[in-house]
Amino acid sequence: MTNKRLPLKVKIALGVASWANNLLVLLNTYFLLYFYTDVVGISGGTAGIIMLIARVWDAVNDPMMGIIVDKTRSKEGKCRFWLKYFSVPTAVVLFLSYFCPAVSTPGKIAWVAVTYILQGMASTVLSVSTNALTARVTDDPDERVLIQQISSLGDLALSLTIPSVTLPLATFFAGESHNMITGFAGVVAIYSVIYGVLRLISWKGTEGYDVDSSEDEKHIGENHSGQSILELIRQTFRNHYALLASASYIFYLLISAIMGSTTVYYFKYNLQNTNLLSVYSVAVMVGSVIGILTMKPMHKLLGNARSCAFCGAACVVGCIIRWVTMDQNFLIFVVSMIILGFGSGMVGSYSVQCILDSCTYAKLKDGANNQGTTMAVFTFSQKLGQALGGVVAGWMLELVPYVANAQIQEQSVLDLFFAENIILPMILAGCLTISFLLVSRYDKRLRELVRNRKAEEQGIRSCQKV
Repeated sequence: MTNKRLPLKVKIALGVASWANNLLVLLNTYFLLYFYTDVVGISGGTAGIIMLIARVWDAVNDPMMGIIVDKTRSKEGKCRFWLKYFSVPTAVVLFLSYFCPAVSTPGKIAWVAVTYILQGMASTVLSVSTNALTARVTDDPDERVLIQQISSLGDLALSLTIPSVTLPLATFFAGESHNMITGFAGVVAIYSVIYGVLRLISWKGTEGYDVDSSEDEKHIGENHSGQSILELIRQTFRNHYALLASASYIFYLLISAIMGSTTVYYFKYNLQNTNLLSVYSVAVMVGSVIGILTMKPMHKLLGNARSCAFCGAACVVGCIIRWVTMDQNFLIFVVSMIILGFGSGMVGSYSVQCILDSCTYAKLKDGANNQGTTMAVFTFSQKLGQALGGVVAGWMLELVPYVANAQIQEQSVLDLFFAENIILPMILAGCLTISFLLVSRYDKRLRELVRNRKAEEQGIRSCQKV
């Protein structure tokens, strides 16, 4: 097992990669559907179809990328190779996906479809590589928790910043012409540069820690360099821990995507106060800080899967409070958002830990050395959850008489935004809680495997001394 302590610079470099990924996720979650419908001018239903088509392609593309990472042989390492050469191109594609030329409606739809699918493909290359790299550098759960805490601190800052400053910045860049396509292009150009720089920092900071494949194979005890693609796929599907954890993670992503896709609508039309977005962001940040500070003791006390279940239950409680009060009491609204910030923020962090644990589980149980393919399943579940949330939000918008930028919306429209921000997240959080309780069975099995492996290693060392 790879239990060596990592230098702080390596932990920061891996955390920085998470910041880049979260920047992209937050931007898409909060503003992509809004950009497509209210800025570019295509219908919510059309946007939903594009997202669905992209996810069908991801079902092929993501596992394919995982296999490619597992089969890569390079001086840079099987993961860092992709970080080096795809960071800048992905940043460029991110910018293009929030820009649209002045063309006809069919041309706009084509532009949106191509750039959205390209964004998904490019981000897959980096996400799979980064997640696999984290799984490769250490098997120590305490080290992984420290990396996740560093990730969470940056993610927290982004969660506060992206939702609250993007629209004001886009309005500023739109200028007197009020051209929001220009506005979004300006702000996303800044985000794209930040994204590319963060990815390159991650590549440089992990130099020397993406161990050579031959060293990896010594740890496993077999020569995996000639593994067939079919065997890599079989190993992945035998890893029920990873499959169930990834499926459970989809519930969390549906919550984030549905709420995120409609948060701007909800504050603009239901509460008629977009300034509350800043209060919302700060309250969520406070909850997330509490979660970050308690992450290590919760990990020790409950394990990763049960911690996910606990945080899911916290989300249920927060939603119930909002449902009962209808967000009409400011103080109670802030408290409920702190609870939701704690629950939703930590579910994301602990879910990543579950997937990393599943790689260790497969290595100890079956001798599998397929971190790339396993992480591809996780990445696909991430994009599937985000897209399904966007598809649901887009299609449901087609069912009500929503009028873009109208001062007052029909009551059925307001009811939909309320349901998407409170009722549906509450139901999904309940499903998430139950699902991660099922995942927790594998936590127990992993602890047993780790104890057995340590006992074997101790026995070997004792024999060598004799």
